[in-house]
Amino acid sequence: MNQEQKRAHWVSIVEQQKQSQLSIKQFCTDSGISYQTFYYWSKRLRAPDAMQTLHPIVVDEHEYTQALSVNITFTNGIRAEFPATLSQAQIRHWVAALL
Repeated sequence: MNQEQKRAHWVSIVEQQKQSQLSIKQFCTDSGISYQTFYYWSKRLRAPDAMQTLHPIVVDEHEYTQALSVNITFTNGIRAEFPATLSQAQIRHWVAALL
């Protein structure tokens, strides 16, 4: 199930709970849904729909510097610092893991 399908699935479940007029806890118990998962999704769905935007990161291995580290600051505020000795593939690996 991709993210769009998950979102639609949970929109449906949250709506079912509202229409059931049961407490969230009772609805989750009756439906076999984890209360924590329901709470996570209901909170996530209330948040403004922030679509993820891809921001290209260009790493040029041909530009050599005397830097000891490579610093990357993402648009969401996360800052990552990598040793300058990492290869382009290693940096890509770690950036993908952070996103």
